[in-house]
Amino acid sequence: MNFKDPKIQITIGLAVLTVALLALFWKFSWQPSAQRIAQLRADESRLRTELDQVRAAVAGLQKLEQDYKILEKKWAQAQKLLPTDKEIPVLLKQITNAGIEAQVRFSSFKPGPAANATALSQSIPVTITVIGTYQQIAMFLKNMGDLPRIVISSGLRLVPSSEDPNRHIKADLTATTYVFKSGGAPSAQPTTTRRVQ
Repeated sequence: MNFKDPKIQITIGLAVLTVALLALFWKFSWQPSAQRIAQLRADESRLRTELDQVRAAVAGLQKLEQDYKILEKKWAQAQKLLPTDKEIPVLLKQITNAGIEAQVRFSSFKPGPAANATALSQSIPVTITVIGTYQQIAMFLKNMGDLPRIVISSGLRLVPSSEDPNRHIKADLTATTYVFKSGGAPSAQPTTTRRVQ
């Protein structure tokens, strides 16, 4: 091979130029592009992982929101069962109406002082004496049990009524209701006795 031949020199020059252009292309175009593609793929993988985590968190948030709504409903139901001490007059009226509906006659109705039942609630006993037939007294107890508030009857004592011992009986009992504490301190409601003649 004769290196002085212009055709060979042109061929070698073109070959060197081609290799130089390929080296420059690889150095300044291909290699940075490959690195950029690798970086973008790593970023895509990281972002997909973060997106999956966010989707899982959103799904968990929806579950938490549903649980929160269920707890709100349960809390509302609990509030219906346990009035605040400010609602006690309404509850006492409901107990009185339960007796009126059962056609019993109240001989005495005495709310007692509030006592701590739990950290959040207080119990309020109401001593009641009613006169009526056995069926009327049973209906009165049922009506109290059907009230939307918690009212627990205890200490029931039945004796013949002095007015009509053959038909009527006198029932002494304690109806205990529970209320939410207002401000955490026992309520200072005065006890009143109401006698019905």
